[in-house]
Amino acid sequence: MTMLNNYNYMNNTIEGIPSNAVSIVESVAQEECAISSLLQAQADLLCKVINPCITVCDFADVINNVIRTLKTIVIKNNTLENKLRETLNFIQREGIECLDYNQQFELLDNLNSVLESIGAEEISIGHLIDQTGKGIAEIKYCTFDDIKSVNDLVITMMRLIIEKNMILLRKMRTVISLIKFIKCSEFDIFIKVKKKLLCTIKKLINSIFTEEKGLALLIHGESVKSRCALKMCINSEEISVLNELITDTVDVVCDKKRILEYKLDETITLLKTVGFSLNEIDSIMDHIKELQSSALAGEFELSRLVKEVSKNLNKILNKECCNYPELIRANICITCRLACLLVNINIGRKKRKTCEFDASGCKNTSICKEFNSIINRLNNL
Repeated sequence: MTMLNNYNYMNNTIEGIPSNAVSIVESVAQEECAISSLLQAQADLLCKVINPCITVCDFADVINNVIRTLKTIVIKNNTLENKLRETLNFIQREGIECLDYNQQFELLDNLNSVLESIGAEEISIGHLIDQTGKGIAEIKYCTFDDIKSVNDLVITMMRLIIEKNMILLRKMRTVISLIKFIKCSEFDIFIKVKKKLLCTIKKLINSIFTEEKGLALLIHGESVKSRCALKMCINSEEISVLNELITDTVDVVCDKKRILEYKLDETITLLKTVGFSLNEIDSIMDHIKELQSSALAGEFELSRLVKEVSKNLNKILNKECCNYPELIRANICITCRLACLLVNINIGRKKRKTCEFDASGCKNTSICKEFNSIINRLNNL
């Protein structure tokens, strides 16, 4: 038998041992914890460089470094997701009965550790978004190009964060699915892990709370940036570009919030699956109340952003040299963006629609219909 055949034989043998699969789940949890520490380090890096005198160049250098790190983390997360999914699929194929009582308990404990590490990563992401929002608000913008370059960097970083969030959400769903599977076991192993699972659920809710707070600060930073842009001597074309930049930010914020909604749904599913007493559920409700307050803060910042978008139209209206066709085009473009923004806020992020804007005329018939239906519903209340 060749060395290669020996290697394949060893791999096949190890893969076929359910107890080894349980250990692999533990290794995934440990690696995820290490990633959360790396993410927190990125947030700490931003925290150290942000100050009232930070320049666009300094901010760009730090964000570019964070983006490089995030790209590596996303690759690693993809690998860990595949590793976890294949391992848990193997356990399900073999059946939970192939593990004795102690192994089933160890598996459930390791699954809880994976969920706990996901919560830790999400908290670190929340801190990273938080510091980014603070940085955007502190930057001294000198030109409109500064506004655009900062916006491009932040959007790139947020899209990577959203990609990472999607991986963590899929991982969370996979773990909760197996926990449901374990619930069918003849052994009542949940009693030994129930207290840990309750703490993990609280951490998952707290992680959503932290990310909501971070998003509120990010939107606040966007409002400050827009206000700085409007103080500059920008023409109608640049105002149109500014609207597109704001729309890009709203897009990523809505995408992020939609993932947070799914995550909260999965957390509630876990809560129902495990089964807790009324006192235990009451302790979780305290965390949900905090989550509600952070969501309200985010909606408040969105309302401020709507005001900033409205000012763009006023800036054009106040231009002495503005001709009639330019005014109409600007009004169509900006009011349509405002309508879309309001729709995104009100119809719920899970049902959010992506729209393409055309300054030459209103092409968004579907979004306008949706907007009108919302107004009609409000009038009928």
